[in-house]
Amino acid sequence: MSGPTKGYYKDLTRISRALAISSDVAMGTLGGDLKRKEMISARLGDALSFLYMASAVLKKYEDDGRQQSDLDYVHYAVQHCTYNAAKALQEAYTNFPNKAAGRLLKVLVFPLGNHFKKPEDKLSVKLAESLMTPGAHRDRLTHLCYISDKEDDPIGLMERAFIKMYEIKGLERKLVQAAKEGKVARKGLLTDRLQQALEAGVFTQAEVDKILAADAIRSKAVQVDHFSHDFSEVLTDKQSAPKLNSVA
Repeated sequence: MSGPTKGYYKDLTRISRALAISSDVAMGTLGGDLKRKEMISARLGDALSFLYMASAVLKKYEDDGRQQSDLDYVHYAVQHCTYNAAKALQEAYTNFPNKAAGRLLKVLVFPLGNHFKKPEDKLSVKLAESLMTPGAHRDRLTHLCYISDKEDDPIGLMERAFIKMYEIKGLERKLVQAAKEGKVARKGLLTDRLQQALEAGVFTQAEVDKILAADAIRSKAVQVDHFSHDFSEVLTDKQSAPKLNSVA
């Protein structure tokens, strides 16, 4: 295996061997008590689970043709899995009923401690920005998600709102810049600020309409279901003027 994921295969092989040795020692020292030592067996099971997930990530990366846009996701997932798999083994050794066996495993498997590192924050930020950018890479990761075109489908509504808001990011930056230059009020209703921007020549009428349309679907997407006082009527999509209660 070659390429940027080559080292991960070596890491998984090393942890797999460590898990095999750890399981043999656990069975040899604990015997049938291993089943009753559920926290020890659970940690060994955690290590196996993380190995399985890391292997699945690498397989999908290969099956999809080593897409460059997926590489950051691969780095994050495998680093997360290898770190936690090694951590689970270390915790198992620390809590081994047979302390001598636990110390021996620590020396054999992790003589210098857990050198596997968790994903860095900058990688997490990079992934978040990638997921908030429409494109083929995002579609490939979400192709199994059910998204309906029906107006009342909440998932479809969220997706449409996401796309609309992404499309006006450039216009939002123009509005912020206009506010800094004093052409538009920094605070106030969106409609009032857009009218100011229109009069100042910051936006065209088409751009204002685009922002208002995006804001309308955004507002609808963040609404929660609400009902009449006696729960007999759904009021989620109904507009009503606020009423003041008389306290006289």
